[in-house]
Amino acid sequence: MFRWVLHKLKGDKIIWILTIIIALTSILAVYSASSAMAFRIKGGDVEYFVLKHIILIVIGLLVMFAVHLLDYRVFARLTNLLLMVTIPLLVYTIIQGAELNEAARWITVFGQSFQPSDLAKLTLMIYLAKLLTQRQDVIKDFTDGFLPALFWVTIICGLIAPSDLSTATLMFIASMMVMFVAGVDMKYLGVLMAIGAIGLVILIPTAKRSVTWESRWDDYAKRISSTDYAGNYQTVQSHIAIATGGVLGKGVGKSSQRNFLPSANSDYIFSIIVEEYGLIGAFAVLAMFLLLLFRSVSIVTVSKTFGALLACGISFLLVLQAMMHMGVAVGILPSTGLTLPIVSTGGTSIIMTCVSLGMILSVSRDAMEKNKGKTTKKGIFNRLARA
Repeated sequence: MFRWVLHKLKGDKIIWILTIIIALTSILAVYSASSAMAFRIKGGDVEYFVLKHIILIVIGLLVMFAVHLLDYRVFARLTNLLLMVTIPLLVYTIIQGAELNEAARWITVFGQSFQPSDLAKLTLMIYLAKLLTQRQDVIKDFTDGFLPALFWVTIICGLIAPSDLSTATLMFIASMMVMFVAGVDMKYLGVLMAIGAIGLVILIPTAKRSVTWESRWDDYAKRISSTDYAGNYQTVQSHIAIATGGVLGKGVGKSSQRNFLPSANSDYIFSIIVEEYGLIGAFAVLAMFLLLLFRSVSIVTVSKTFGALLACGISFLLVLQAMMHMGVAVGILPSTGLTLPIVSTGGTSIIMTCVSLGMILSVSRDAMEKNKGKTTKKGIFNRLARA
């Protein structure tokens, strides 16, 4: 049965297997992490949140399957339309978006909350992949090769940053990595970094969330510079969860910090995973995301086509977000509010992550079909590299 299912799935089977394993892991993690919140909000209905999460996971996997059957080149033709939709949505979110902790990140569509920044992440990566592929002949030129990419990275990240600096930073770093892979001159990437730094200097003291950002950075600076500083409440509870997990963990559903840790099912779900599954579970999750990155980036090893850069950019986004989430949980990064892709609760995040993975699989499916019947010494990695 398992082999039959794998046969029906196209593209890189390892990416499929990783996604399914991560999704199954998320169900157990959400069930445990949401129990305390269920008693506070739903009168003890523990199944409510996990059933909702399972439904979203199933929908996401179906969307992923549908997207991976599409020709990924269709997304290149949709870039202008995506920009025409994304930019107004981001502007509307700034003006009329629902606020939480002084952050306007959500809008309501057909009665459902939607985070436009999740769409913006994909839009930017698709646009950059298309632009950098088309301009390979002038990629070292400032005006023709670098400036158009700089313009849209600045616009999209600039619209997101006032209310969601962590997501804007994530997109900015991923964009730089894609531009580096595409062959943009290092001195121009230095210019991009300088523009980002200037933007932060202007934004931090003027944005509505400046107090929140300054508080987080102040807490982080004190935490890493002083051995006596305990940290804020969230940080302390996260560290307790990780420290008490040990090597093997407490066991499935036996977390105690879920009762104290805010956003245990979203922003700090990795802490709950470590508490229940221990250091082994933590390394397993980390390894799955790193393997996902390896399988995706292998497509770009000797090629700078649209598909290769698209898979590269999307995988950078997903894995960087996962690394930042884990970094916050263990205390090596300040609080960001970034979720763990697929694992954390959140409808928009899960669906858009599955769309992203579907695009990567579409690229690998096309590469494998082109090279069907050919054998190489290095197997699938060589075949993907020639996509």
